[in-house]
Amino acid sequence: MRSVRNAALLAAGAVVGCLLLAPPAGAEPYDTKITSTTINNAKPIVMGTSGSITRTVPVTVEVSEDSGGLGTVDAHLRSFGGLFFQYLEGPDSANMTCVPRTSTTVTCTGTAIVAQYSLDNGSAGRPVMLRMSGYTYDGVQYNLYSDPADSVLLLKETKLATANATPEPVRKNGTLTVTGRLTQPNWNSWDVDGNKVSVGYGGQSVRLQFRPAGATSYATVKTITSASDGTLRTTTPATTSGAWRWSFGGSSTTAGSVSAGDNVTLYKVAKLSVNASPEPVAKGGKLTVTGRLTRATTDAATTFVGYASQPVKLQFRKAGSSTYGTIKTSYTDANGYLKTTTTAGATGYWRWSYPGSSTVASVSAAGDYVALK
Repeated sequence: MRSVRNAALLAAGAVVGCLLLAPPAGAEPYDTKITSTTINNAKPIVMGTSGSITRTVPVTVEVSEDSGGLGTVDAHLRSFGGLFFQYLEGPDSANMTCVPRTSTTVTCTGTAIVAQYSLDNGSAGRPVMLRMSGYTYDGVQYNLYSDPADSVLLLKETKLATANATPEPVRKNGTLTVTGRLTQPNWNSWDVDGNKVSVGYGGQSVRLQFRPAGATSYATVKTITSASDGTLRTTTPATTSGAWRWSFGGSSTTAGSVSAGDNVTLYKVAKLSVNASPEPVAKGGKLTVTGRLTRATTDAATTFVGYASQPVKLQFRKAGSSTYGTIKTSYTDANGYLKTTTTAGATGYWRWSYPGSSTVASVSAAGDYVALK
């Protein structure tokens, strides 16, 4: 029955009040007063797009009434502007439970079930108040509105798609591209499944936040503005491993939201040295090439250790050329050292080149110039 009543009132438009019967002769009308109201535990009422999801909104009101109580109560929530209008659950004229606290004070409690049919875009961001009407025990009619200071906002639920940071893994101090999307419901439009339509929310300030690996809290790195379709895109340097996310603080009509985080691991920094000898060398002579591959133990890259059993390419670039060619592949020993021999056929540069692994970045040594004699 409540949904029928709400639908009828919405069809008729935003009803400010209803006609009241004249009070009994000799009675003093409207001497009953609301002294305090708590709606939804003093928190905003946030609604999204799903037609199957409702919000249970508790309501508590303190009423000053010198007759000792309220004989009937008919209460509903409504917004200041917009079409939002919702009766509290319960039978007509008794949809709040009222208990006397003192000889002149009554506490009334009730619950509103807010559903999608009672929402429109014009109601978003509007304060929601309580209206009560009925008769006191001594037959006096009352028609009361809660204090505007006790109102709560009716807000649209926003959603932030999970942040996507690429590439993963990334080199230390490399550039990450982070994307996402901010959406809000369109309360004036339905889809074929009976849900409100979700649309991109453009022109909004959204924070990119980062939480280092092992930490418990996020910090804001930068703030960007969502595109007209709600999409988010920015770049940022990657200095350590951790999680990236988007955070939206809300607006005058919408609630804030936070995306799930995307964990990005840094490749460990690698170092590679080379030494070719003798220098100079006879054409066709034997050349010994040594070196060492090390990797950082942490993202800070302050301590390095030998990187064992890794394939490393020996490469040569002829003097006057800009391109290195691979001569052979050798493997590092238990301490990351490399040693091999090759034939010197031309003057040029020798180097080691490591392609990287799933956790360690690629690296190439600076070329060691060896001339023929």
